[in-house]
Amino acid sequence: MAMKRPEIGDLVKYKNLHGHVSRGKFISKSWVGLVIDIEKKKEKNLIVMWSSGIKGFESESAIEVISESR
Repeated sequence: MAMKRPEIGDLVKYKNLHGHVSRGKFISKSWVGLVIDIEKKKEKNLIVMWSSGIKGFESESAIEVISESR
């Protein structure tokens, strides 16, 4: 099954072994985020508002869609 490309409004999470690290541990493993913008010409092309309150610029390859927008 092919992975769905994130779109604005999708709920996302980090794929395994991706995310923010603090003191050698992934602190963002349980974060859920909302894709708020997509920039087509950049390597880190997704702008995600994370449940932690952090707005992040993320690579599409590091993100997994968990719920699609309607």
